[in-house]
Amino acid sequence: MKRFSLIFKTLKEVYPLHFVLLVFTPIIVGFIIDHELSDNRYIIINLIWIPIFTTPCIFIRKRIVYQLFISVIFLTGLMEISHWIIIKGPITITSLLVISNTNLQEAKEFLSLKATLWLIVLIPYMYLYISSVQHSPKYYQSKLKPYIIGVILLISVTFIFENAIHKRLIRKGVPQVAKTMFSFIDKRNLYKEAMQTNSPRIINAKSSSINIQQTFVLIIGESCNRQHMSLYGASRKTNPKLEIRNDLFVFNNVVSPYSNTLNSVLSMLSQSNMEQKISFENSIDIIDIFHSAGFKTYWISNQSPIGIWDNLVTVFAKKSDYVKFVNTSSNSSLEATYTSSYDSKLFKPFISALNEDASKKFIVLHLIGSHSSYSKRYPNDYKVFSAKKKREKIIAEYDNSILYNDFIVDSLINIVSQDINQVSSLIYISDHGENVYDEQDRVGHDYSKNLPKANVEVPFIVWLSPAYIKINQINTKIFKSKSAKPFASDDLFHSIMDLNNIQSPYLDSTRSIFNEAYNDARQRILEDGNDYDKIVL
Repeated sequence: MKRFSLIFKTLKEVYPLHFVLLVFTPIIVGFIIDHELSDNRYIIINLIWIPIFTTPCIFIRKRIVYQLFISVIFLTGLMEISHWIIIKGPITITSLLVISNTNLQEAKEFLSLKATLWLIVLIPYMYLYISSVQHSPKYYQSKLKPYIIGVILLISVTFIFENAIHKRLIRKGVPQVAKTMFSFIDKRNLYKEAMQTNSPRIINAKSSSINIQQTFVLIIGESCNRQHMSLYGASRKTNPKLEIRNDLFVFNNVVSPYSNTLNSVLSMLSQSNMEQKISFENSIDIIDIFHSAGFKTYWISNQSPIGIWDNLVTVFAKKSDYVKFVNTSSNSSLEATYTSSYDSKLFKPFISALNEDASKKFIVLHLIGSHSSYSKRYPNDYKVFSAKKKREKIIAEYDNSILYNDFIVDSLINIVSQDINQVSSLIYISDHGENVYDEQDRVGHDYSKNLPKANVEVPFIVWLSPAYIKINQINTKIFKSKSAKPFASDDLFHSIMDLNNIQSPYLDSTRSIFNEAYNDARQRILEDGNDYDKIVL
């Protein structure tokens, strides 16, 4: 009994209560917020790693060493708790990639949108940190003490060594934050390598209309949920301009497999898809296709090029012949001035691109669209919808951004349609949707368990010039009959080639919604593994 008492006393003084609570508070918070997403293994894993770091503190007996160790635990715990509260899930590689591509202004906007009383948990957590720093472990003399610590350390080392031998240490033997950090560093190195080779590949692709001047415009929207568009039946009149046009083909059954810009844009514009995922460096993309087919390529964006080396969308854009980022107000987190960057900034460089002397052009226009914070995506003239309560106010601000987006898309179509003799085509599609209290009583396009339909339901609009319709002998009635066909945006790569009469072995006609051979029975599996068409709300 005396020995058990001594063992307990040793553990209590080497690992004080406030220290233990500091280590396990993030895990406790995770279990409270969503126990299904929490992993019981991390209780054991955290216990295993504590002696590895605390043993040097015990024998070195330098207070600064212990304080440094406690500070590392506190900072990583702060990240975990904040992530659980704001995102409602554990830290993942996707989270870190998003954070690494986020500037200070975006972070402030996101936090203002996600602010919750749960963040008050951080106050007692900071108290635990202060207490742990002020009360370091006691080092009393005891014959048994070295043996007790030795046994504990042996158990930890054995666990780590066993996982390392079987090459699963990072995957199964380190705390969640450490595992995510290692994965992030690994991915980041891949991004650096990708940045070194960003020239388009020369591949087998050619235009079947060699002697015809041709322009294709792809408008990539941002965070646009079609259920908030009156063009798709929303009660608020958010599309007064697009609704009255009679020259649009509106597809109403299109989804994005992903709910983040990085994956959705890269899958839309490359041969990689949910059934056959191909890495960025090994995938043929739409820039390769158009470049090889003799088109001059343009990428004009109102998205911020923050973190160029690790932003694969920016790496992708830089393969174009002409690249222009018009968002000069938020391309660095160190900038002193933060202002809204409206999508109307795209008009001038777009007109310049259209006026350039090139027989064939492929122009990508990347909008900031309805990216949070919604209230900063439109000028005061478009502040039509309003409300006082926070929830309704956020919905109103989002709908205002959709209203302004209506003006932007309509204006871009008007600009390209001014030359009635030009063989032109245009597609507008959003990268992903946005859940604005449509499901799960949440706002944003993040999720923790099941992917909301609102996150992936996107608009898909096609415009064809009269000259295009005439030369390609398009039966507009047949074209419109395809508007209800189920389609996933990771097949846009094939549809774009088909629309522009580009012949290539990389074109799979069964994946092009514009082709008679299109397979509309394809399962639309989303990033969470669920079949969109089988999700029941």
